[in-house]
Amino acid sequence: MKLQYTYEPDGKFLFGWLLDYPEHPTQGIDVKDLEVHLAEIYGWIKDGTLEVEKHPVLEVAG
Repeated sequence: MKLQYTYEPDGKFLFGWLLDYPEHPTQGIDVKDLEVHLAEIYGWIKDGTLEVEKHPVLEVAG
């Protein structure tokens, strides 16, 4: 399974979140560490430990 995420530097850490679940950010010391934490969060979401919010989608005419 592939999950999209984004991150930004925050001092000595990288601050990131899964694009589908932005309400559950995390941090890591490098990209590999951040990905470990993001995978852990995804596991908690799937097993029901973390609740998720519904994110509406706006469709605009192009």
